[in-house]
Amino acid sequence: MMWVGKVQEAIDYIEENLFEPINAETVGKAVNYTPASFSNLFTVIVGYTVGEYIRFRRLSEAAEQIARDDVQITEMAFKCGYETVEAFSKAFKRFFGASPSQASQTINYRFTPITVNFALSGGLKMTRNLIPGLRKVDWSDTQRQSEFVNSVVSALIGLGENTDYDYVCAVSGSAFMTSFSKEGWDFGNQRISGVPIVLEHTFKMFGYSVKRHFKNDYATDSRLLMDSIDKGMPVIALDGIIPTANECLISGYDNDGEVLLGYNPFMYIEDDHDEPHDKTGYFRKTGWYDHFYSMLLIGEKCEKPSREAVFAETLKIIKRLICDECLVPTHHNGLSAHKAFANALMTYNWDENFDPYLSVMCTYKVYLDRQYAVKFFNDNGRTDLAELYRQIAELSLELGKIIPQDFSAGDMFSNKENLKPYCDILLKIHDIEKKAANLI
Repeated sequence: MMWVGKVQEAIDYIEENLFEPINAETVGKAVNYTPASFSNLFTVIVGYTVGEYIRFRRLSEAAEQIARDDVQITEMAFKCGYETVEAFSKAFKRFFGASPSQASQTINYRFTPITVNFALSGGLKMTRNLIPGLRKVDWSDTQRQSEFVNSVVSALIGLGENTDYDYVCAVSGSAFMTSFSKEGWDFGNQRISGVPIVLEHTFKMFGYSVKRHFKNDYATDSRLLMDSIDKGMPVIALDGIIPTANECLISGYDNDGEVLLGYNPFMYIEDDHDEPHDKTGYFRKTGWYDHFYSMLLIGEKCEKPSREAVFAETLKIIKRLICDECLVPTHHNGLSAHKAFANALMTYNWDENFDPYLSVMCTYKVYLDRQYAVKFFNDNGRTDLAELYRQIAELSLELGKIIPQDFSAGDMFSNKENLKPYCDILLKIHDIEKKAANLI
């Protein structure tokens, strides 16, 4: 399991730097793991906190060196990080039951380095397994609403990557995606599975391979999913598991895979998911296969592209997302999607206001993410593109002010003239994004 390997990597780092000024934060950073998540993981696997482990190892080494007369007690006290000899002596006596001066006569045991191993043998299989402590995927941040991006961020942080929503949103291409159904109102216009070129690219930019596996049969699909969890690799389910979800982060299984554990914003909405959550805080989903469509299986870590290569490859994806109008045959994509969205609001007929309003709310999410393109371009020296996306981001925020994202303005949809300011902004965004495409 990759997370078991991370703990062993941390133990090795502690041994190599035992008497350096290290703590949970520095060790976590050294193994590319967020400090809070790493501390919890270390304690679960090892049985000691990072601080306890460092202290016990230092005291054990101190006892051995003092017993051999290799070092003076005063010197060892400061070497172990204690401000006074008295503080060191107290800690030493609490641990060994004897003072440092008695080390050679009374110390008969050591706290040796822990080795973490994980092995499966024989034909037995685990009935329950999970990857602990993954970052929650929800909608608590009203500016960061993509189920896909949040799931990727949680998975990558769980694998030891130091990243966040803003960067993943930009480098994945999600911040540049626009899609609008050719088949009437669609409540999944922001669905990332409709733009498959983004999937492999996203993980490649972090040095991982990924494979999209489509529904086959229960035995095969559940085994693949459980094998991934057993390796410590989270799985991202696309279009299903929880019926209304676009993407779900799968972090564990129970009852031989009949129950899946994980995170998704819809897990907190009783109408969408009424099964009690697992004791870990993850959702529990029984009968998941009825709603399963496809999943992303993350491969082992490989060489990560350079910063320059990441930007160059991402620019290629961005260009296609903006200019390729036929990425998905059933949808308008890129520049044509802005116009199609505006046209639908001004020309479609509807009996109830709910459908167009919900479609607006769902589609708005792709515009909201435009703001994360600005820093991405600035950080890579493309201030010309950053300025254009700053303008687009400001216009996108105006969309949310014209039609609130809480169903409070349903009456607006009874008169198309009320929607014209919204559509005018969509067309302005189209024009600016076309300029951006010409600069890429």
